Amino acid sequence: MKWHFGHKLALIMTMLVLLASCILGYTLVYRQFSMMQTQFVDTGNSLSSQLAAASVELVFTEDQLSLASLVFSLSDQPSVVAASVVNRDGEVLAEAGYSLPAMNADQAYRSQGQVETNEETVWFYSPVVFRGVSGGAAWVGLDRSEMIAGQRSIIRSGIVVVLLLVLSITLIAIRLGQSLAKPVRDLIEGTRAIESGHYGFRIRGQHQGEFSDLTQSFNHMSAELEQKQRVEQLFSRFVSDPVAARYMAQDNVELAREGKRVDASILFVDLVGYTAFSEGRHPEETAEVLNLYFTEFANTCHEFHGNVDKYIGDCAMLVFGCPQSDPEHRFHAMECALQIRDRITAMNRERAQANQPCLTIRIGVSGGTVLAGLLGSHERMQYTVIGEPANLASRLCDLADSGQVVTDGNFYSMLNQRHPLLTHANESHQIKGLQSSVDVLTVNAWADTPAKNARDEAGADSVPEPSAREPQS
Repeated sequence: MKWHFGHKLALIMTMLVLLASCILGYTLVYRQFSMMQTQFVDTGNSLSSQLAAASVELVFTEDQLSLASLVFSLSDQPSVVAASVVNRDGEVLAEAGYSLPAMNADQAYRSQGQVETNEETVWFYSPVVFRGVSGGAAWVGLDRSEMIAGQRSIIRSGIVVVLLLVLSITLIAIRLGQSLAKPVRDLIEGTRAIESGHYGFRIRGQHQGEFSDLTQSFNHMSAELEQKQRVEQLFSRFVSDPVAARYMAQDNVELAREGKRVDASILFVDLVGYTAFSEGRHPEETAEVLNLYFTEFANTCHEFHGNVDKYIGDCAMLVFGCPQSDPEHRFHAMECALQIRDRITAMNRERAQANQPCLTIRIGVSGGTVLAGLLGSHERMQYTVIGEPANLASRLCDLADSGQVVTDGNFYSMLNQRHPLLTHANESHQIKGLQSSVDVLTVNAWADTPAKNARDEAGADSVPEPSAREPQS
């Protein structure tokens, strides 16, 4: 339904009447409050002035009997709860009703004013002056509970009137806007669904006019977004999130088989004895255990800004420093390796207590200049890294014993300059595919971190001891 001029005018008039009613109600209540407050203050000032004027001669002559009679006669008036006359020395000459509370009364001997001592009583004072000389002060206490009760009654009446007016105007607005509200609500609901990622939302209502075209456009948009989300989710299942974000964020990107030289770190983590473990087991059970360990590898990798490059059988290849640049990729790679070792050790301890099958791991870490990018055929490409550091990390993983983290001397030297490590078993190995021998070190822990101190306090059990090599899977 179209927004005709009559509908717009009715809605505008309703809002204007509502606004005017609120402003008018507030103005009336405020005015009544001001009038009652002014009247109360004027009464108190007038009574204190009258008492002060009548007490001039009596104060200077110290006629306490007459002062007492004067004070008592004043306290009989409505709303007066107390009256007192004090001399210049602060001595009470006469009082009736409540006693004058303790307060700094110097101002009372010079000018007229008021003091609030509690919620219901207000004291008004006036100086007792004869020929410019102040001989004391007259105090009158008024009960303002009646004024407060009147103000509350006004508030209640104002609220009731405004509520009735708002209710009547709201009913009129609802009546006028029923034909307009539903398509607007549908669009708001659809917008919120899209905003929360629920791209499968569709507006089902039948609308007319411009709303019909708008509904069709919205449904078409949500269908396109749902298809795009499905593609992105599927794409992200095959490549790491940073790689997916790198290419999906580019407009009109043309995927090319090309690479870029970057400085990165590569980590290979292998499940020891996987071949023997999988023999005689159902494929579903084997896959469940394999996915359990792979999930722990991936979660730890992402925690330290790395990417899962690929899974190779029972081995995972993790890359740090690309596609997103990371100046601390060596530190993050080594921290990831140590965390994987410790977490798998803790997980295996829990699984062993529950009589569940366990697999140990070995890790190789290396780094340097590699070629990173999309590699493969024109039909299928994969983002990966190639180069000597990747090959070396794989070979180091093969050299590691169960529960060990192994790295090469060059990687250790570059990392140890800023992040000292505790290592052992420094040996030289001839690595297949490399002309010169490589210094191979087994990493225990960081040398200067709270984690290292905690391991020292816990004892040797915190650092896995080298064990006999298990058959390579």
